[in-house]
Amino acid sequence: MAEELFIGLMSGTSVDGIDAALVSFDSNNRLRVIETLFTEFDTEIRKKINQAAQNNEHLRTNQDSPLHQLLAPVYASACITLLAKAGIPSSKISGIANHGQTVKHEPQAKPPYSLQLGDGQTIADLTGIKTYTQFRQADLIAGGQGAPLMPAFHKSVFIDNASERLQGENPTSSDNVFILNIGGIANVTHLKEPLIGFDTGPGNVLLDQWIDQKLGLSYDKNGEWANQGQVNHQLLENLLTDNYFAEPYPKSTGTDYFNLAWLMARHPALNTLAAQDVQATLVQLTVDSISDSILALGNSKGEVYVCGGGANNPLIMQGLRSKLAKFEIAKTDALGVPCDWLEAIGFAWLGYCCAHDIASNIPSVTGAKSAVVLGEVFLPH
Repeated sequence: MAEELFIGLMSGTSVDGIDAALVSFDSNNRLRVIETLFTEFDTEIRKKINQAAQNNEHLRTNQDSPLHQLLAPVYASACITLLAKAGIPSSKISGIANHGQTVKHEPQAKPPYSLQLGDGQTIADLTGIKTYTQFRQADLIAGGQGAPLMPAFHKSVFIDNASERLQGENPTSSDNVFILNIGGIANVTHLKEPLIGFDTGPGNVLLDQWIDQKLGLSYDKNGEWANQGQVNHQLLENLLTDNYFAEPYPKSTGTDYFNLAWLMARHPALNTLAAQDVQATLVQLTVDSISDSILALGNSKGEVYVCGGGANNPLIMQGLRSKLAKFEIAKTDALGVPCDWLEAIGFAWLGYCCAHDIASNIPSVTGAKSAVVLGEVFLPH
Protein backbone atom coordinates (compact mmCIF):
# COMPACT_ATOMS: atom_id res chain seq x y z
CA MET A 1 0.00 0.00 0.00
CA ALA A 2 1.32 3.47 -0.89
CA GLU A 3 2.50 5.69 1.94
CA GLU A 4 0.03 8.33 3.10
CA LEU A 5 0.97 11.33 5.22
CA PHE A 6 -1.37 12.93 7.76
CA ILE A 7 -0.86 15.78 10.21
CA GLY A 8 -2.47 15.31 13.62
CA LEU A 9 -3.22 18.41 15.70
CA MET A 10 -4.10 18.38 19.38
CA SER A 11 -4.74 21.37 21.62
CA GLY A 12 -6.08 19.89 24.79
CA THR A 13 -7.63 20.89 28.06
CA SER A 14 -4.28 22.10 29.41
CA VAL A 15 -4.59 25.06 27.00
CA ASP A 16 -0.82 25.33 26.66
CA GLY A 17 -0.60 25.17 22.87
CA ILE A 18 -0.77 22.92 19.83
CA ASP A 19 0.93 19.56 19.47
CA ALA A 20 1.42 18.71 15.80
CA ALA A 21 2.66 15.36 14.47
CA LEU A 22 3.40 14.39 10.88
CA VAL A 23 2.69 10.68 10.57
CA SER A 24 3.14 8.20 7.75
CA PHE A 25 0.66 5.31 7.32
CA ASP A 26 0.92 2.17 5.24
CA SER A 27 -2.15 0.68 6.93
CA ASN A 28 -4.42 1.86 9.71
CA ASN A 29 -2.33 -0.14 12.20
CA ARG A 30 1.15 0.63 10.91
CA LEU A 31 2.43 4.13 11.36
CA ARG A 32 5.70 6.03 11.53
CA VAL A 33 6.23 9.45 13.09
CA ILE A 34 8.19 11.69 10.74
CA GLU A 35 8.26 15.03 12.57
CA THR A 36 6.70 16.81 15.56
CA LEU A 37 6.23 20.42 16.60
CA PHE A 38 4.85 22.25 19.63
CA THR A 39 3.38 25.73 19.11
CA GLU A 40 2.71 27.60 22.34
CA PHE A 41 -0.45 29.69 22.60
CA ASP A 42 0.27 33.31 23.34
CA THR A 43 -1.04 34.72 26.62
CA GLU A 44 -4.02 36.46 25.04
CA ILE A 45 -5.20 33.31 23.23
CA ARG A 46 -4.88 31.23 26.41
CA LYS A 47 -6.88 33.85 28.32
CA LYS A 48 -9.65 33.89 25.71
CA ILE A 49 -9.88 30.08 25.63
CA ASN A 50 -10.12 29.83 29.41
CA GLN A 51 -12.74 32.59 29.49
CA ALA A 52 -14.78 30.84 26.78
CA ALA A 53 -14.68 27.50 28.63
CA GLN A 54 -15.64 29.01 31.99
CA ASN A 55 -18.31 31.41 30.65
CA ASN A 56 -19.96 29.24 28.04
CA GLU A 57 -23.65 29.38 28.97
CA HIS A 58 -24.52 31.16 25.71
CA LEU A 59 -22.56 28.76 23.48
CA ARG A 60 -24.65 26.25 21.52
CA THR A 61 -22.68 26.01 18.27
CA ASN A 62 -19.06 26.58 17.33
CA GLN A 63 -20.07 29.70 15.42
CA ASP A 64 -21.32 31.29 18.64
CA SER A 65 -17.68 31.87 19.66
CA PRO A 66 -15.34 34.23 17.74
CA LEU A 67 -12.54 31.82 18.73
CA HIS A 68 -13.81 29.36 16.09
CA GLN A 69 -12.41 31.65 13.40
CA LEU A 70 -9.61 33.16 15.51
CA LEU A 71 -7.98 29.79 16.25
CA ALA A 72 -8.09 28.42 12.69
CA PRO A 73 -5.11 30.45 11.37
CA VAL A 74 -3.10 29.41 14.45
CA TYR A 75 -3.70 25.73 13.63
CA ALA A 76 -2.93 26.35 9.95
CA SER A 77 0.33 28.12 10.83
CA ALA A 78 1.37 25.16 13.00
CA CYS A 79 0.87 22.84 10.01
CA ILE A 80 2.84 25.07 7.65
CA THR A 81 5.71 25.37 10.15
CA LEU A 82 5.72 21.61 10.76
CA LEU A 83 5.99 20.87 7.03
CA ALA A 84 8.81 23.41 6.65
CA LYS A 85 10.63 21.73 9.54
CA ALA A 86 10.16 18.32 7.89
CA GLY A 87 11.10 19.62 4.44
CA ILE A 88 7.93 18.13 2.91
CA PRO A 89 5.62 20.08 0.55
CA SER A 90 1.92 20.39 1.32
CA SER A 91 1.12 18.58 -1.94
CA LYS A 92 2.42 15.36 -0.35
CA ILE A 93 -0.02 15.53 2.59
CA SER A 94 -3.23 13.51 2.42
CA GLY A 95 -4.95 15.33 5.26
CA ILE A 96 -4.88 17.40 8.42
CA ALA A 97 -6.80 15.99 11.40
CA ASN A 98 -7.55 18.62 14.04
CA HIS A 99 -9.26 17.90 17.34
CA GLY A 100 -9.96 21.60 17.95
CA GLN A 101 -10.17 23.41 21.27
CA THR A 102 -12.96 22.13 23.50
CA VAL A 103 -14.89 24.87 25.32
CA LYS A 104 -18.11 23.02 26.09
CA HIS A 105 -19.01 19.34 26.36
CA GLU A 106 -22.66 18.44 26.98
CA PRO A 107 -23.21 14.72 26.24
CA GLN A 108 -26.27 14.63 28.54
CA ALA A 109 -28.06 17.56 26.87
CA LYS A 110 -31.15 17.02 24.69
CA PRO A 111 -29.88 16.86 22.00
CA PRO A 112 -26.28 16.23 23.10
CA TYR A 113 -23.51 18.46 21.74
CA SER A 114 -19.82 19.19 22.15
CA LEU A 115 -17.96 22.28 20.91
CA GLN A 116 -14.43 22.07 19.51
CA LEU A 117 -13.24 25.37 18.07
CA GLY A 118 -11.04 25.89 15.02
CA ASP A 119 -12.87 26.20 11.69
CA GLY A 120 -11.94 23.30 9.41
CA GLN A 121 -12.77 25.15 6.21
CA THR A 122 -10.42 28.02 7.08
CA ILE A 123 -7.61 25.58 7.95
CA ALA A 124 -8.11 23.79 4.62
CA ASP A 125 -8.13 27.06 2.67
CA LEU A 126 -5.01 28.47 4.38
CA THR A 127 -2.97 25.26 3.98
CA GLY A 128 -4.41 23.93 0.72
CA ILE A 129 -4.81 20.55 2.45
CA LYS A 130 -7.96 18.49 3.02
CA THR A 131 -8.90 18.91 6.68
CA TYR A 132 -10.78 16.59 9.05
CA THR A 133 -12.38 18.01 12.21
CA GLN A 134 -15.41 17.57 14.52
CA PHE A 135 -14.53 14.03 15.54
CA ARG A 136 -17.00 13.79 18.44
CA GLN A 137 -20.22 14.51 16.59
CA ALA A 138 -20.96 11.16 14.94
CA ASP A 139 -20.51 9.32 18.23
CA LEU A 140 -22.86 11.76 19.98
CA ILE A 141 -25.46 11.20 17.26
CA ALA A 142 -25.06 7.45 17.81
CA GLY A 143 -25.95 7.90 21.48
CA GLY A 144 -22.41 8.01 22.86
CA GLN A 145 -20.51 10.46 25.05
CA GLY A 146 -18.41 11.68 22.12
CA ALA A 147 -15.35 11.14 24.31
CA PRO A 148 -12.79 10.01 25.16
CA LEU A 149 -11.57 9.47 21.59
CA MET A 150 -8.12 8.03 22.18
CA PRO A 151 -9.03 4.53 23.47
CA ALA A 152 -9.72 3.40 19.89
CA PHE A 153 -6.21 4.52 18.94
CA HIS A 154 -4.79 2.83 22.04
CA LYS A 155 -6.50 -0.40 20.96
CA SER A 156 -5.09 -0.10 17.44
CA VAL A 157 -1.53 0.60 18.54
CA PHE A 158 -1.24 -1.43 21.73
CA ILE A 159 -3.52 -4.44 21.05
CA ASP A 160 -4.32 -4.89 17.35
CA ASN A 161 -0.80 -3.91 16.34
CA ALA A 162 0.78 -5.05 19.61
CA SER A 163 4.12 -3.46 20.45
CA GLU A 164 7.22 -5.47 21.22
CA ARG A 165 6.66 -4.68 24.90
CA LEU A 166 3.34 -6.53 24.86
CA GLN A 167 4.53 -9.51 22.83
CA GLY A 168 8.10 -9.92 24.02
CA GLU A 169 9.72 -12.72 25.99
CA ASN A 170 7.49 -11.97 28.98
CA PRO A 171 4.18 -11.07 27.36
CA THR A 172 1.87 -8.84 29.36
CA SER A 173 -1.75 -9.86 29.72
CA SER A 174 -3.82 -7.02 28.31
CA ASP A 175 -6.30 -7.55 31.15
CA ASN A 176 -4.16 -5.53 33.55
CA VAL A 177 -2.59 -2.92 31.27
CA PHE A 178 -3.80 0.68 31.37
CA ILE A 179 -2.99 3.70 29.21
CA LEU A 180 -3.35 6.88 31.24
CA ASN A 181 -3.45 10.31 29.63
CA ILE A 182 -3.00 13.24 32.02
CA GLY A 183 -3.84 16.42 30.14
CA GLY A 184 -6.05 19.15 31.53
CA ILE A 185 -8.55 16.36 32.08
CA ALA A 186 -7.25 12.83 32.80
CA ASN A 187 -8.58 9.74 31.08
CA VAL A 188 -7.76 6.06 31.33
CA THR A 189 -8.01 3.18 28.86
CA HIS A 190 -8.18 -0.39 30.17
CA LEU A 191 -6.66 -2.58 27.46
CA LYS A 192 -9.02 -5.53 27.68
CA GLU A 193 -11.96 -6.89 25.75
CA PRO A 194 -14.38 -5.22 25.75
CA LEU A 195 -12.29 -2.07 25.90
CA ILE A 196 -13.04 0.39 28.71
CA GLY A 197 -12.08 4.05 28.69
CA PHE A 198 -13.37 7.18 30.45
CA ASP A 199 -12.41 10.54 31.90
CA THR A 200 -11.37 10.18 35.54
CA GLY A 201 -11.63 13.91 36.33
CA PRO A 202 -9.16 16.80 36.52
CA GLY A 203 -5.60 16.22 35.43
CA ASN A 204 -3.63 19.47 35.17
CA VAL A 205 -6.45 21.95 34.65
CA LEU A 206 -6.94 23.01 38.28
CA LEU A 207 -3.20 23.04 38.93
CA ASP A 208 -2.60 25.30 35.93
CA GLN A 209 -5.49 27.68 36.64
CA TRP A 210 -4.62 28.01 40.33
CA ILE A 211 -0.94 28.85 39.75
CA ASP A 212 -1.95 31.23 36.97
CA GLN A 213 -4.29 33.07 39.33
CA LYS A 214 -1.82 33.19 42.25
CA LEU A 215 1.58 33.52 40.56
CA GLY A 216 0.80 34.43 36.95
CA LEU A 217 2.50 31.26 35.67
CA SER A 218 1.01 28.97 33.04
CA TYR A 219 1.99 25.79 34.90
CA ASP A 220 3.83 24.49 37.96
CA LYS A 221 7.15 23.31 36.52
CA ASN A 222 8.07 19.90 37.95
CA GLY A 223 5.47 20.46 40.68
CA GLU A 224 7.97 22.69 42.50
CA TRP A 225 5.36 25.05 43.98
CA ALA A 226 3.06 22.23 45.08
CA ASN A 227 6.04 20.56 46.71
CA GLN A 228 6.32 23.56 49.05
CA GLY A 229 2.82 22.93 50.40
CA GLN A 230 1.00 20.32 52.45
CA VAL A 231 -2.16 18.44 51.49
CA ASN A 232 -5.24 19.87 53.19
CA HIS A 233 -7.28 16.75 53.83
CA GLN A 234 -10.53 18.59 54.55
CA LEU A 235 -10.28 20.37 51.20
CA LEU A 236 -9.42 17.11 49.46
CA GLU A 237 -12.42 15.38 51.03
CA ASN A 238 -14.73 18.21 49.93
CA LEU A 239 -13.50 17.97 46.35
CA LEU A 240 -13.74 14.19 46.13
CA THR A 241 -17.42 14.25 47.15
CA ASP A 242 -18.34 15.65 43.74
CA ASN A 243 -20.83 13.31 42.08
CA TYR A 244 -18.74 12.95 38.92
CA PHE A 245 -16.15 10.79 40.63
CA ALA A 246 -18.76 8.22 41.71
CA GLU A 247 -20.61 8.10 38.38
CA PRO A 248 -20.32 4.83 36.46
CA TYR A 249 -18.68 4.77 33.03
CA PRO A 250 -19.16 5.55 30.20
CA LYS A 251 -18.56 9.13 31.24
CA SER A 252 -16.67 12.16 30.02
CA THR A 253 -16.11 15.70 31.23
CA GLY A 254 -14.15 18.86 30.43
CA THR A 255 -12.64 22.09 31.69
CA ASP A 256 -16.05 23.72 31.35
CA TYR A 257 -16.98 21.61 34.41
CA PHE A 258 -13.70 21.26 36.33
CA ASN A 259 -12.28 24.77 36.69
CA LEU A 260 -11.62 27.46 39.30
CA ALA A 261 -15.32 28.26 39.58
CA TRP A 262 -15.95 24.60 40.46
CA LEU A 263 -13.09 24.70 42.95
CA MET A 264 -14.41 27.81 44.72
CA ALA A 265 -17.94 26.39 44.84
CA ARG A 266 -16.72 23.18 46.49
CA HIS A 267 -14.74 25.12 49.13
CA PRO A 268 -15.82 28.78 49.44
CA ALA A 269 -13.11 29.53 52.06
CA LEU A 270 -10.39 28.56 49.62
CA ASN A 271 -8.56 31.88 49.75
CA THR A 272 -8.09 31.57 53.52
CA LEU A 273 -5.76 28.60 52.90
CA ALA A 274 -2.08 28.84 52.01
CA ALA A 275 -1.94 28.93 48.22
CA GLN A 276 0.79 26.30 47.97
CA ASP A 277 -1.27 24.00 50.24
CA VAL A 278 -4.14 24.27 47.78
CA GLN A 279 -1.75 23.38 44.96
CA ALA A 280 -0.46 20.34 46.87
CA THR A 281 -4.06 19.28 47.51
CA LEU A 282 -4.96 19.61 43.82
CA VAL A 283 -2.05 17.30 42.94
CA GLN A 284 -3.47 14.77 45.39
CA LEU A 285 -6.94 15.20 43.87
CA THR A 286 -5.54 14.26 40.48
CA VAL A 287 -3.65 11.30 41.93
CA ASP A 288 -6.56 10.00 44.02
CA SER A 289 -9.24 10.33 41.33
CA ILE A 290 -7.03 8.49 38.82
CA SER A 291 -5.93 5.79 41.26
CA ASP A 292 -9.43 5.20 42.59
CA SER A 293 -10.71 4.81 39.02
CA ILE A 294 -8.08 2.22 38.13
CA LEU A 295 -8.51 0.24 41.35
CA ALA A 296 -12.30 0.28 40.94
CA LEU A 297 -11.89 -1.69 37.72
CA GLY A 298 -10.96 -4.68 39.85
CA ASN A 299 -7.23 -4.92 39.32
CA SER A 300 -4.95 -4.77 42.35
CA LYS A 301 -1.80 -4.98 40.23
CA GLY A 302 -0.76 -4.46 36.64
CA GLU A 303 0.90 -1.88 34.42
CA VAL A 304 0.05 1.78 33.82
CA TYR A 305 1.63 3.65 30.90
CA VAL A 306 1.30 7.41 31.17
CA CYS A 307 1.20 10.12 28.50
CA GLY A 308 0.30 13.81 28.42
CA GLY A 309 1.78 16.71 30.35
CA GLY A 310 1.15 15.09 33.72
CA ALA A 311 3.64 12.36 32.84
CA ASN A 312 6.34 15.02 33.27
CA ASN A 313 5.17 16.10 36.73
CA PRO A 314 7.32 14.24 39.29
CA LEU A 315 4.81 14.82 42.11
CA ILE A 316 1.94 13.29 40.15
CA MET A 317 4.04 10.31 39.07
CA GLN A 318 5.34 9.82 42.61
CA GLY A 319 1.80 9.99 43.97
CA LEU A 320 0.57 7.40 41.46
CA ARG A 321 3.40 5.04 42.38
CA SER A 322 2.47 5.40 46.04
CA LYS A 323 -1.28 4.86 45.54
CA LEU A 324 -0.81 2.10 42.94
CA ALA A 325 2.01 0.38 44.76
CA LYS A 326 1.55 -3.00 43.04
CA PHE A 327 1.46 -1.49 39.55
CA GLU A 328 4.43 -0.90 37.28
CA ILE A 329 4.15 2.73 36.18
CA ALA A 330 6.07 4.11 33.20
CA LYS A 331 5.65 6.54 30.33
CA THR A 332 4.24 5.28 27.01
CA ASP A 333 7.74 5.71 25.60
CA ALA A 334 8.33 2.22 27.01
CA LEU A 335 5.75 0.97 24.49
CA GLY A 336 7.38 2.80 21.59
CA VAL A 337 5.07 5.85 21.51
CA PRO A 338 6.46 9.14 22.91
CA CYS A 339 4.28 10.32 25.78
CA ASP A 340 4.33 13.98 24.73
CA TRP A 341 3.02 13.25 21.24
CA LEU A 342 0.63 10.32 21.64
CA GLU A 343 -2.57 12.34 21.24
CA ALA A 344 -1.39 14.27 18.19
CA ILE A 345 -0.34 10.96 16.61
CA GLY A 346 -3.74 9.57 17.58
CA PHE A 347 -5.56 12.34 15.74
CA ALA A 348 -3.48 11.74 12.63
CA TRP A 349 -4.75 8.14 12.91
CA LEU A 350 -8.35 9.35 13.30
CA GLY A 351 -7.92 11.44 10.15
CA TYR A 352 -6.58 8.41 8.31
CA CYS A 353 -9.56 6.36 9.49
CA CYS A 354 -12.02 9.03 8.35
CA ALA A 355 -10.37 9.22 4.93
CA HIS A 356 -10.76 5.44 4.53
CA ASP A 357 -14.28 5.14 6.06
CA ILE A 358 -12.96 3.12 9.00
CA ALA A 359 -15.10 3.20 12.14
CA SER A 360 -13.00 4.69 14.91
CA ASN A 361 -15.19 4.95 17.98
CA ILE A 362 -15.51 2.19 20.58
CA PRO A 363 -19.12 1.68 21.73
CA SER A 364 -18.00 -0.01 24.98
CA VAL A 365 -16.06 3.18 25.78
CA THR A 366 -18.46 5.94 24.75
CA GLY A 367 -21.78 4.14 25.15
CA ALA A 368 -22.68 4.63 21.48
CA LYS A 369 -25.22 2.24 19.98
CA SER A 370 -22.89 1.37 17.09
CA ALA A 371 -19.41 1.84 15.68
CA VAL A 372 -19.27 4.83 13.33
CA VAL A 373 -16.80 6.76 11.18
CA LEU A 374 -15.71 9.90 13.03
CA GLY A 375 -14.92 13.28 11.50
CA GLU A 376 -16.15 15.89 9.04
CA VAL A 377 -14.23 16.68 5.85
CA PHE A 378 -13.38 20.15 4.52
CA LEU A 379 -11.87 20.55 1.05
CA PRO A 380 -9.73 23.61 0.27
CA HIS A 381 -11.40 26.11 -2.07
